[in-house]
Amino acid sequence: MKEDTLAELAELLSFSLLIQSALVVAFAWLLLRVLHAGLQQLIKRFPRYRLQLGQMYPVLRIFTWFLVIAYIIFSVIKPPQTIVFAVLGSLGLAVGLAAQGGVRNLLAGVMMIFNPPFRVGDMVHFGGHYGEVTRLDLSVTWLRTLDDSVIMVPNSAVLENAVANANSGELSEMVVVNIDLPRNIAIQEARLLAREAAIASPYAYLKKPVSVTVESRYDFNFLLRLVIKAYVVDVRLERLLSSDITERFIEAMDERGINGSHRHPAEQSLSNP
Repeated sequence: MKEDTLAELAELLSFSLLIQSALVVAFAWLLLRVLHAGLQQLIKRFPRYRLQLGQMYPVLRIFTWFLVIAYIIFSVIKPPQTIVFAVLGSLGLAVGLAAQGGVRNLLAGVMMIFNPPFRVGDMVHFGGHYGEVTRLDLSVTWLRTLDDSVIMVPNSAVLENAVANANSGELSEMVVVNIDLPRNIAIQEARLLAREAAIASPYAYLKKPVSVTVESRYDFNFLLRLVIKAYVVDVRLERLLSSDITERFIEAMDERGINGSHRHPAEQSLSNP
């Protein structure tokens, strides 16, 4: 029976059927390239909907290739039931070995289709990396870090680790800025200046709240930490917002004549023998 199945499979893989299958694959590839180019143009024209438009392509790509595979199998090759059962048996064996290698990543990718922990354009932390999701494949996820590095993370990391999503499909996300000050600082005035610095930043999304809290910490001396929480208008401007708030706060402190400097205890003992 096994020899008969192999013979039938060899007959199905004729040159003409291979040519037809290749043409279908080529057409699907060209169609996806056109769709990708069209979506990129729409993103440039409507940047406000960048995330929504960017999230459409991975779904369209997976759906297109699913239709292509189904069309080639059932309309071009048209295998008999014996071949279908043999292939299904092989697939069952592959699923049984899904705990290893690439098959595990593929299964994780399929799970992410039905229960996505993130989408293209989200800022996520998983697999030990943090960055913007730029591309979703069935086996891997591509991230662009804040240092402009592109990282390929296996999808199996989603099954094994927690995933932190900073914006969940929105353009805005919370940015936390920590500023350490000496213990004897005028804390109420410093809090007010920190809040004003966050509100004045052109990168801040003011439809969401800005908060400034105070924490105590010790690093060779007792310090106070201002924790500034504000939302950025676009996830790609995260570092610009953090830098702008810090710069505005320091300038405001200097203009008010508030001394935010402090010395290490060892330096004080040397200057006061």
